[in-house]
Amino acid sequence: MTTPEHRISHLLDRSRDAGLLVLRVGAALLIWAFHMRPKLAHFDEELRSFPDPIGIGHAPSFLLALVSEGLCSVLCALGLLTRLSALPIVFTMAMVLLLAVRGFEGADVQAALLYALPYLTLALVGPGRHSIDHLLRHRYEALLRRYLHRAPSQGA
Repeated sequence: MTTPEHRISHLLDRSRDAGLLVLRVGAALLIWAFHMRPKLAHFDEELRSFPDPIGIGHAPSFLLALVSEGLCSVLCALGLLTRLSALPIVFTMAMVLLLAVRGFEGADVQAALLYALPYLTLALVGPGRHSIDHLLRHRYEALLRRYLHRAPSQGA
């Protein structure tokens, strides 16, 4: 027989997992609708004039932003390599904030923060049960155990 505390805990877990699913999919839809679509619609212009905050050139910076915001947001929505996939998006938004600090007028601080926050949250808490990562958790744990077993000791 389950206790009321157990049922409440189970409901809270389920609602947290549903919330993380909504966060993952919602953040990806928003970044695609309002950030990726305009970039793709003006691809040639963006390729030539995209900001270069780390000094690698306009085109490489633009392509990195496309991979970060495009591919990584889809991986996060699916819940595949979620924590790892969220980090490039957070980094890209940090570059927008850096551009704003440097006085670049095209840097939208509010949008950068609004895109970065859900992905930073996902990097910290993970994707929840409704994800591919959850289905693969045993494989991930086995890989981690294997890596930790092979890692050289720090004390020598």
